[in-house]
This record gives sequence, C-alpha cells and structure tokens, in this order.
Amino acid sequence: MAAVLGAAGLALWMWLLPAAALADAPPRGRLGFTVYVEVEGNYAKPILKSVRVQEIEPGSPAEKGGLQVEDLIVQAQGRTLSGANARDVAAMVQVPPGHKLRLLVRSIDGALRRVTIVAGPPVRSRR
Repeated sequence: MAAVLGAAGLALWMWLLPAAALADAPPRGRLGFTVYVEVEGNYAKPILKSVRVQEIEPGSPAEKGGLQVEDLIVQAQGRTLSGANARDVAAMVQVPPGHKLRLLVRSIDGALRRVTIVAGPPVRSRR
C-alpha cells in the first residue's frame, strides 16, 4: 500500500493518528513539503517501507533547510524510518512552530546528508 501526503509534509501523517492523540497536541508548525510514503502491514499497524520527498513549497521552511525533491528520508529526529511504526513516526514529527525537525536524507545521487527544518507558523486546523 502507498499513500501520497500533502501540504505540511511529514506533519500530514494525521490520518494515522487517533483523534484523541490530536486533541491535546500543541500547534504543529508548517514544514512546507509533501512526501510519498510506502507502507506495509495494515491500518492497525502500518509499517514504513520508504518516505520520499515529492514536492517542496517555494520559500518554505523545508526549502530553507535544504530539503530537495526526490530525497529519501532515512531518519527523522534520529529514528530510522524504514521498518518503524508509521503511527509512532507521525506523532514524533509533529513539531511546534520554531522547533527543529532533524532529518537524515539520501539524495538521488546516493549521498547522505543532514537537513534541519525549523517549523514555521502553525498549520491551520483541518475541518
């Protein structure tokens, strides 16, 4: 199973989080990128296979941090993504405005590099 997520990038793994977990969550900052996510398993226990950057908003925190389209996100906040529970990762990458999201990415040429994204102003809630 694969999913394409939009607008706030990793922060939009919201569909993986139970509503109760979101109720008390601090405001999440805008990251400005979308990802293509491959998962295996089922809805109750989705396991990440890969997370690849699909689009970056011009002028966004992601662009300023050096993230590039087609980057494969290997780690987020020091945690390896491949094989991780997607729900756990979704909660971990909900960074408040002004906080840092630290990523280890593999470029399309195979080079590994660190990217730090400082989350922008809060994302408007979806209704």
